[in-house]
Amino acid sequence: MTINITRRIDSAPIGSFQIRVVLLCALVALLDGLDIQTMAIATPRIAQQWGMAPAAFGPVLSASFAGIMLGTMALGLAGDRLGRRRVVLSAFLVLGLLSVATAAAQSVWQLVLLRFATGFAIGGCLPNVTALTTEYMPARRAGTAVTLMYAAVPLGGVLGSLLAPPLIAVVDWHGIFLLGGIVPLAILGLLWAWLPESARFLVDKGGRDATVAAMLARIDRGYVPAPGDAFTLENRVAGRSSVAELFRQGRRATTILLWTIFFFSMAVMYLLNSWLPTIFTGAGWPIGDAIRTLAFFQFGGIAGGLIGGWLLDRIGPGRVLVAAFGFGTLCLVAIGLFGSGPGVVRLLVTGVGFGIIGAQLVLTAVSAIAYPTAIRATGIGWALGLGRFGAVISPILGGLALSAGVGGGDLFLCAAVPACLCTGCAILLSRQIGRARS
Repeated sequence: MTINITRRIDSAPIGSFQIRVVLLCALVALLDGLDIQTMAIATPRIAQQWGMAPAAFGPVLSASFAGIMLGTMALGLAGDRLGRRRVVLSAFLVLGLLSVATAAAQSVWQLVLLRFATGFAIGGCLPNVTALTTEYMPARRAGTAVTLMYAAVPLGGVLGSLLAPPLIAVVDWHGIFLLGGIVPLAILGLLWAWLPESARFLVDKGGRDATVAAMLARIDRGYVPAPGDAFTLENRVAGRSSVAELFRQGRRATTILLWTIFFFSMAVMYLLNSWLPTIFTGAGWPIGDAIRTLAFFQFGGIAGGLIGGWLLDRIGPGRVLVAAFGFGTLCLVAIGLFGSGPGVVRLLVTGVGFGIIGAQLVLTAVSAIAYPTAIRATGIGWALGLGRFGAVISPILGGLALSAGVGGGDLFLCAAVPACLCTGCAILLSRQIGRARS
């Protein structure tokens, strides 16, 4: 009997096996988010010890994002060809080893090289855990599940921002990177034992019907494996996975809009992620309070992602994205024009996170749903990768602006421009999704 695995997963209730997969993917995303945040947290202390201006570390911050950019694009495609599980495990191992090595860095250029390589490994994890989450969940809850899973990335940033000040006081910046490497290496065994390959990926590649049958029996308790069972997918892509497939079969406009929004939204996110502690330290705040502004930013993002993910499967992605990006833009303008006291600034920074990071989490889910299994990790990876190009550029521009004497308020107003562009592109994407559905 030939069984359509897409329909069986979509019709089955969500069970413990799928929840375990999502939680393991979220754990990977959480540690990735923690590692992404580490350099921004450590920069003020390293600059102080090495007697350098914080702006000199702009290349280090951008190197990490450049590595993530290339990693998502290259290893997203690898995940579609070699398997999501294989790429995640390999990248997570490299991430842990390189983070430990970063603790021994003695120059800015050593940090540039190590953070680039670490970013490449992080980039390999993110599109593949997103694809795994999407492919184990029914379509009616895939958007919510991906958004909740990916919310672990800013949650990692929150944990880093809250734990870093007391940890730096005890173990200095070297200890932060050591812990950031040891923890992933310790968790790797758990992933090896419990993280499965995507059943839909195995069906797409063929030749693993017995394995797929065992997986489906754990997802759909009403299914009983029988000899001779074969499996098929909906929306299969003919030929080998490639980037060109992202532009075929009516996907061109959606792909271009996704890439554009990812670029500008990540430019805003990582400009703020990289320079918030430095901006507020320069404004006279204690270093611990300045670092904790990142926690407010990321916490707002988690809240926005959770609410946006819940709404995504109910009212559609277009309305959610337009409202979130619009709100984030208004908060950026408010900080630039009216932000003064720490209480007001923290509230508005939380609002920026709610809108911009929250929309980014929803956008990741949209990119996962927009593509079929054979090119899903490629689609996610290239959207994230092109977005990371904005993340590469914005910390450098931010460092140059601060070195030139641009004030923190003006920097927030500058960030509002790409955020406004995201709002406009989200309106176009909403119309494109509506046409595709009709």
